[in-house]
Amino acid sequence: MSGNPLQDFTLQALKIYGTSASSELQRRLAIDRTLCGTHCETCRKTTFPPRDFCPSCFTNEVSWQEIGDGATLYAFTSQNRALRFSHPEVIGVVDIPGVGLVMSPIAGTLETLKLGQALACEVIDLHEGLCAWRFCPVENT
Repeated sequence: MSGNPLQDFTLQALKIYGTSASSELQRRLAIDRTLCGTHCETCRKTTFPPRDFCPSCFTNEVSWQEIGDGATLYAFTSQNRALRFSHPEVIGVVDIPGVGLVMSPIAGTLETLKLGQALACEVIDLHEGLCAWRFCPVENT
């Protein structure tokens, strides 16, 4: 037990309700430091969060694909308090090429973010064996 009730609950939920896809996502976040989805070999759609099967055509023929490059900020707001997010957290909808719209924590403040802004994925270590991600604005060079 970590001493953090939310992290303990999340780890327990992953053990009980997790799939091989959720376990593999955690492994890829922790070790490879990459955000990945599953790509269907039949209908060619990429899904996030990853699944053991394609939710579009229901085949089990899926492979892992790194996602997140070229992401842009589609919408955002702040969350004062909720179970998943601490305050003051910026949450947003990120448009990931080839995947679509995904809800995610966003690094930054409301005042510094802009719709259409380029984003990069950052992996966050929450606890041993538990990682999350957030998207961060890409600095213009």
